[in-house]
Amino acid sequence: MGYEIDWLVAGRVIKAEYFDELDLQTMIEIGDELVTMIDSADSPLVHVLMDTERVTQYPHQVAQLVKTANNIYRNPRIGWSIVYGREDRLMKFVMTTITGMFKVRFRIFNTKEDAFVFLNSVDQELPDLSSLQAI
Repeated sequence: MGYEIDWLVAGRVIKAEYFDELDLQTMIEIGDELVTMIDSADSPLVHVLMDTERVTQYPHQVAQLVKTANNIYRNPRIGWSIVYGREDRLMKFVMTTITGMFKVRFRIFNTKEDAFVFLNSVDQELPDLSSLQAI
């Protein structure tokens, strides 16, 4: 089980890299950490980039994941949530279902490059994300 969360752009964009097996307890910890970071930022919206390329297993219990996501997606300062790195239909379905319930800004991309280009296109105040060495 593993994850690393840090700022890609201080106070504006959170980078979250997930790897190996993710269980429900880990997802709760991730959610708590994301909320803390969003609340600590001064900017009106904080975007979250999630790299799932190295995830080998993740929970499929949508009802439990909705409870976990509630803290994140009910936060009025959540900007875009962008997942990338896996071509996984089940993950796409689960994430789209959950984010659809909260009516949040959400996209899934196959590559980091596509995710970065998209986020730069919807928030032109960000620096060029492709030039940053991260995630």
